[in-house]
Amino acid sequence: MSEHPFYDLPEPEQIAALQRLAQKALAQYDMADAQLKPVAYRENMTFAVDAGARGRFAMRVHQAGYRKDSQVQSELDFLEYVNAAGVRTPKLIRASDGRSFVHVGHEDVDVERQCNIFEWIDGKAFRKVGEPVDIPVEEACAVYEEVGRQVAKIYNATQNWTRPDGFDRPDWDEEGIYGVNGQLGDFRKIKNIPDVQRKLLDDVAERVSRDLAAFGKAPDRYGLTQGDLLPENIMVCDDGIRLIDFDDTGESWVLFEFATALIDLAGSEYFDPCLGALITGFRALRPLPDEHLVMLPTFLMARILSYVAHTVAHPHLENSQAAQQMMLAMLDEHAPGYLAS
Repeated sequence: MSEHPFYDLPEPEQIAALQRLAQKALAQYDMADAQLKPVAYRENMTFAVDAGARGRFAMRVHQAGYRKDSQVQSELDFLEYVNAAGVRTPKLIRASDGRSFVHVGHEDVDVERQCNIFEWIDGKAFRKVGEPVDIPVEEACAVYEEVGRQVAKIYNATQNWTRPDGFDRPDWDEEGIYGVNGQLGDFRKIKNIPDVQRKLLDDVAERVSRDLAAFGKAPDRYGLTQGDLLPENIMVCDDGIRLIDFDDTGESWVLFEFATALIDLAGSEYFDPCLGALITGFRALRPLPDEHLVMLPTFLMARILSYVAHTVAHPHLENSQAAQQMMLAMLDEHAPGYLAS
């Protein structure tokens, strides 16, 4: 174990330590000599793996303590199932002994980590959250229409799925999204904000709870979801799009998926056309009543609460403070109208 707590290290040193751990993990995939390159550090750490003649892959080093082994296994079981059902996801690469993921420790990292490998996806992330959209509206809509189809495929494929024994994934319900024991943290623990803003958070949470209780969890609106349809998890490839990062897969509302996909476009000229495209793609494969769509503002507010909670629980990430300010600005802009509606 390093002298200093892992999350007190500067982010580049955290990444370097995780890369040393990932290099050890490669031995369990018969890739000990492969080269690693950091790709993304959010909660999990992703590395590109160059294994020479064997090919290119993506290794995910899980964040400490976020998912139990049963939940990681269930995510990968789900991923393989929906892939076989026509949802375009990365193929899982198994360890040399057939396991879906492995455990690896390193003296420079806080605790032993879960690691797994996927095939490499040749493409680029659709865009990054919070950055200005730099493509024509029509191009953005084409991507979101295909995302809508993929979301519908997931719901259709899993609605009557016999889940494996021990299947264990989180619930993105009221408690999971913004409760005191929320999946991403508790927004109520936020510090150094004005009292008026804190009250706004509490008032929104109370109103969202009423709305969700009235909406309910019937199978036509609630089921297994990808869970994290941020634009950087939408890979644009020469032959279409692929969805990546199923780490937040769980039970939730279909409209919470929509809110995640569109949250940072709220208030922009892209929002309405891209929402329309998402709906069109979804409806091509599955019904979505207009009376459900009136709940979208509720799910946008719920998503804001969850992301504020995330910034509170993950202060070690370099972009955490900027993300918190972005979410609070969205709250200030959109919450008063939601509460008054």
